[in-house]
This record gives sequence, structure tokens and C-alpha cells, in this order.
Amino acid sequence: MSSTRFNKFLRDESGGYTIWSLIWFSLYVAMGGLAVDITDAYRNQTLLQATADASALAGVMSLPDETDAVARALAYATDNMNPSINGNVLKAADVFTGNWDRATVTFTPGGTPLNAVRVITRRADANQNPLATNFLRILGLWGLPFDRWNISVEAIAETYVPYCARDGLIANGIVKISSNNDFVHEICIYGREGVTIRQNNFFDYLDGVTVGMSDLADLDIAANGMEKNDGLAGALREGELWAYEVELLPAIVAGLLNPNGVSSDGDANAVYVPDYIKTDPYTGDYLPVMTVPLTGQLDLTTAEEGRIYHVTCPANKLLSLPSGVSMQNVVIVADCQISGGSGSTFTNMVLASTATGNGANPYDKAVVSLAANAVLGKADEDPLCDPGGGVLIYSYASVHTAAGTIINGTRIVARGDVDLTAANNGVFGVSVQAGQDISLTSNNLMGLCADGVDGEVYARWYRLAR
Repeated sequence: MSSTRFNKFLRDESGGYTIWSLIWFSLYVAMGGLAVDITDAYRNQTLLQATADASALAGVMSLPDETDAVARALAYATDNMNPSINGNVLKAADVFTGNWDRATVTFTPGGTPLNAVRVITRRADANQNPLATNFLRILGLWGLPFDRWNISVEAIAETYVPYCARDGLIANGIVKISSNNDFVHEICIYGREGVTIRQNNFFDYLDGVTVGMSDLADLDIAANGMEKNDGLAGALREGELWAYEVELLPAIVAGLLNPNGVSSDGDANAVYVPDYIKTDPYTGDYLPVMTVPLTGQLDLTTAEEGRIYHVTCPANKLLSLPSGVSMQNVVIVADCQISGGSGSTFTNMVLASTATGNGANPYDKAVVSLAANAVLGKADEDPLCDPGGGVLIYSYASVHTAAGTIINGTRIVARGDVDLTAANNGVFGVSVQAGQDISLTSNNLMGLCADGVDGEVYARWYRLAR
């Protein structure tokens, strides 16, 4: 090449900006990537966290079955984040069962008591599903590893017992307490919409008695109510709770009417059947339910012990409980109102009514009404309470007890109101859950048995610990 051509080549500036253009283009793409790819990374992190939360909660609901806990956690992860799009965000090796210590904020895999599940969800190399970047990968031209994100999050869910651990008087509406009542031995009084208290009541908060509501501003007492209700100030609690067994009423009744069956959730109906109901000695199945049509006055005194009776009723009929007798070891489910029982003693019994009222407030009708001087359950003055002998009352509407009713070891669950009227001679070992209000008048001693009331179905509570 001649010197002239060479000098001309050196002076030629055409295309000089090409390299700079490539450099600036790369930088602009990288800057755009910071907006697009980082936003995408945060979006996927949020999805992973939601999936981890759901999977941990699903798993903890299966405890103490650890195998099922892992399986359910994996199933929820698959449902939340489609593997065909996200890969497997949760592997069995990243599901841990163990103990969560809230005091120390520590999870111990395999620890006891077994009360928690920890999961780790990932879009990462470890699961062979890292999140590919769209624009930042161009920085790979300069040797920077921005072609993918490795994202992982965790969640821990635990079972727990709320402050109102076992119940006593729990209403989704208001609990209304009159005067001169004593509350002892861990009984919980809870009105979701408030608690109304008159005066001269005693609340043994040192023995675990609690009085709770969603908002303490809903406590209705007189101006000097704290001074006139010994122990109330120490018993007050604020928090969320609900009468969980009210929601179970259809399942409970279905279980009693089909004791050998399985619920829609796959649970055995036998869980709702009292242990005094007879089984076939050869098959182990419960004896068939006795269906009895109510055509006149039904003589319940002839009911065979150890059997379940389904009383079918024409409209507006009433099943009358016998007076002045002793009945035990029988389950009665009626399609109509149940009433009466003056002077009778009922032990080891279930009384259930699926009837409701008419009009705008069908739950207001007292479809289970106990007459004066009826005795429900075996008397237990000792707070420990002897096992057995209790009465379970289930109502699709409301329940009313007349003055002088003796209530011991009795469990009442009603969609509507529960009214425990004056001079119930010693209400002890009682547990009430109402979909509406609970009213308690005067001169009662109320407390929980140490081992709970017969037929008590404990709720399991779950929450995210971290």
C-alpha cells in the first residue's frame, strides 16, 4: 500500500461511532434491564412467598402426620406455581417438620412437640429452575453473570392455642351476664360483639378465667362495674375468636345419622358418635340408626340404651321429653322442636334438633327447651370432674333452659341464642357455643372440667410464624 493510501486510511473517520454505539446500546439495555428484570425478580419473589406461606399452612394442618404434611405442602406449591412454567419451586427436601419456639423465635427440625412446618420455595439453580433475565443477560458480553436470578424464600407455619384455649361461653354475638355469678377454673367468656356484665360477679382470673371480645370498647358495664365485679379487670382480653362448633353442626348431625359413613372431607363420622353407642360384635360397625316417625306422643322411656334414634316429624310437631324419669345412653336427633323433661335426669345423652323457626330470623326460635328442674349430666362438684355422664345439646336454632335446671358436664351448641335462665342450680362443667347471643342470669357457679366436657371438639388453630 502506498503511503498516500495508508495516510488516507488513517484519516478516514467513517464508522467511528459504531463501537461507541454498541457500548452505549449495551448500557441502555442494561439500564432498561434494571427496571424490567429486577421488577420481574421481585414479582417472582412475591409469588414464591405466597406459595411458601400457603404450602406451610397446608402442611401444618396435617400434623402430626408428617408424611401427609410434606405431601400437602408439595401439592399446594404445585397448585400455586405451575411447574410447566416455573419448574418445581418446592422439593420434598425443602419441607421440614419440627418445633417452633415462639419465645426464642427458633425452628428446630424434628423437634418436639411437633407443632410447625417450614418450607423453602426456590427459583434457583438448586432446583434447576433459575429465573432467566431478559435484558441484563447482555452484560454477559462483559463477563458479568446476569443471565439469571437465584431466588429463594421461606415460611414457617405453626399450630397454636389462643388465649381462650378450651372455651366455656363463646358467642359470635354478645354474652350477657346478670348478677351474683362465680366463674372459676379456666372458663372462657367470649362475646365477639361484646360482653355485658351487671354486678357482684366473681372472675377468678388467677385460676385462668378470661373475659374477651374483639374490641374491649364493647365491654358494657355500669360506671362502678370494675369495683362491683371482683377479678374482672385481670380477666379481660382482646382478640379474635369464634364459635367454631356452630359451623360444624351439619357435620355433627350428619355423623350421628350415618355413624359408619365418611364425611365429604374424608373424615370418619364416628368422631361425633359417643362411646356409649353400641357396635356389632362381629363387624365392629355401629348398629343401624332407628328411624321413628312422630305420629302422636312418642314414649321415649322405651328407647333402647346404646342406640341412635332419628325422630322424623310432621310440620309444627313437638317431641316431648318425659317428666320425672331417668334416661341415659341414648342419642336422639329430631326434625322438630324438643321440649320438656321436668324433673327428669338425663346422663350420657345427645339431644339434637334440626328444626328452625319461620320468618326473617329462623334461628331465634328456641327449638330445644328444657323444663324446670330438669337435670342435665352427672353432678360433679370437684373441678376435675369425673369422666362421662355428660349431655350434648345441638340446635339448628336456639336453646332455652327454664329456672331451676341443673346443668353439669353439658355441652350446648346452637346456631341462634342460648338462654340459661335464673337459678340454674349450679352450672358447672358447662360449655356453650352460640352463633348469636348467650344470656346467663343469676346465682350460678360456672367452670370447666379439667379434662373438658364430653363431646368437646377442640379447634386446631394455625398461623404463620415467619
